[in-house]
Amino acid sequence: MLYQFGQINTAGALAPGVDVQIVAPPAVVQGVATNGYGLVGVASWGPVNSPLITGSPQANAMNWGNQTVRMHDLATAIAVAFQLGQSNNVGVRVSDGTDTAATTQLLDGSSVNGSTITGIYTGILGNSMAATVGNGTQANSYKLTLALPGFSGEVYDNLTQGVASGAVTPGTGFTQTPTVIVSAPQNSNGVQASGSVSLKALTATKANAGSGYVTGDTITLSNGVILTVTAAAGAITALAVTNAGNIAGGAAPTNPVAQLSTSGVGVGATVTLVWGLGVYTPSVIGSGYTSATATLSGGGGTGGSIALTTSVWPNLVNAVNNGQSGVRGPSQIAVASIGTSTAVPALASYTLAGGTDGAAGVTDTTLIGANTSPPTGMYVHQSTNVQTLNLVDHQTSSLWGTIAAFCLQNGIFGAAQESPAATIATTAAALNTAGVDTYGLKALNGDWAYWQDTVNNVQRLLGPATFWAPMRANLAPNQSTLNKPVNGLIGTIRSIANQPYSDAELLAAQNGRLDMLANPSAGGNYFSFQTDRNTSSQAATNSESYTTMTNFLAMTLAANYGFAIGNPQTGDLRKDVTDSLGAFLTGLWMVSKYIGDVNNPTAVPFLVTLNASNNPNNNVSLGLMQALVQVKYESIVRTFLISLQGGSSVQVTVQ
Repeated sequence: MLYQFGQINTAGALAPGVDVQIVAPPAVVQGVATNGYGLVGVASWGPVNSPLITGSPQANAMNWGNQTVRMHDLATAIAVAFQLGQSNNVGVRVSDGTDTAATTQLLDGSSVNGSTITGIYTGILGNSMAATVGNGTQANSYKLTLALPGFSGEVYDNLTQGVASGAVTPGTGFTQTPTVIVSAPQNSNGVQASGSVSLKALTATKANAGSGYVTGDTITLSNGVILTVTAAAGAITALAVTNAGNIAGGAAPTNPVAQLSTSGVGVGATVTLVWGLGVYTPSVIGSGYTSATATLSGGGGTGGSIALTTSVWPNLVNAVNNGQSGVRGPSQIAVASIGTSTAVPALASYTLAGGTDGAAGVTDTTLIGANTSPPTGMYVHQSTNVQTLNLVDHQTSSLWGTIAAFCLQNGIFGAAQESPAATIATTAAALNTAGVDTYGLKALNGDWAYWQDTVNNVQRLLGPATFWAPMRANLAPNQSTLNKPVNGLIGTIRSIANQPYSDAELLAAQNGRLDMLANPSAGGNYFSFQTDRNTSSQAATNSESYTTMTNFLAMTLAANYGFAIGNPQTGDLRKDVTDSLGAFLTGLWMVSKYIGDVNNPTAVPFLVTLNASNNPNNNVSLGLMQALVQVKYESIVRTFLISLQGGSSVQVTVQ
């Protein structure tokens, strides 16, 4: 037999024979992706407080609607990301709670609503959706076409009438629910309809008057029947059916029926019930009908009947919401609900209306959201595995501490920025007042950037975080945005005003734990970020690459070593962990060149300790296994000092 490793007790007695134990290969560490870029903002389409990966400009419009000239616009920020080469974008849409979905009614020839078509998402994009009802390809059928610019058209063809409902004549004296037999469809390719009918209590008379009852008491019987009492001297004199109850299948209860409970204190009453037909419930609506009849079989009653109504509307609603088997799936742009009409549809076109974005009241606090169940705003990204975060156009410094705490907890590098035109001194003071001193946040000066919005043909003023975050996400974790060209900018507030940063201002930004966009850059006349700083005041942790390398390694280790949990702490397990870590880190050193000691390039730049020295017996007995992983990162060159000695008196000695 075949067994997985650990399933056989090799210390116990085994039956004679050959058994094969499958041993898993040594663990291999796969580094986590670091190019996930998380955004939070407003949009004209898409789910609210639910993440959507947006991997192309076409998907940007389909997920969020068109770029809109307003604050916090998701589609705009993602368009910038694509311009900068960043494609793994995960957006979260928020609203102020007033967002609504566009809608329209599909009518019959008498202008009665047969179905309501509603945008699958809220937002003004839904106001561009058209719904057209026409003749279907097959005889006596209809076709619904849904069209939304930027999306593939949706066609629901050959919609025919099914059995939508039934008007019930109750009859009397039924002792069990009868079987309902629906006639066959008239069209040869139709689908047989089916349904069922329930029983309800028609009348109730006392079999035993009981005692302790007063007029107005209610009595509850089985099957949900509720009766209202008329009484004299504690005894029931009459009963009225308040709730007729429901028997969906099987036999009616045998008379007399005892009470289950009462609103008063009366006891001992029993009741004789007379049952009739209740509600007809379609189980299969069917198709291909022009008319339908229902025949009852069994039940023991007399006078009951069901007059069936055929209608195309239920099949239209089902086609939109559930798709058409073997033809197409559910709608990706709309949902349908049933109206009141049963008459045939009018052949007409309709445009949806009433969709709103719910964006006007969105604030910086809305972007942050709440860590509720389900989470909202920023907190949605605790499960999206992004490693860079931008709350689009967020600029409230009193909330930076909340952003920083979230980012530290989730291995994310977050962006913060001051309001447009805020100075270095103002931004640095805001950072200090916020009490943020951490490697998990990037603070950007309020020198916002001008960008050409080619969709709306207008120059837009966008926050610097909208440019830094996608650049950061698109770089390897050992890299920095320092001195990397930021393409596609018209300029910044300072550059347009012809106010370049002085060396003193650049130093003030560095000392203030800030960064900014500026031109010229150290490498030439282009816009780039200038300092490499995160908001940490510690020299050992204040580089961008410290943040991204630490998050990369931490998230990789967390993602790969869950297999150790539940296994005995053995020398083999420790060796498996140590070897796999060593192999992974060796690859970062020798292949990826992410780690290393530039002054001692042949020295191994990492050490994994997982032995008795950091796993004493007491910890082992408590189920704790701990490894110490030490890694030497590469440093980012911020200043290149060249000493030049020149002159005719210089003596050059070639070493």
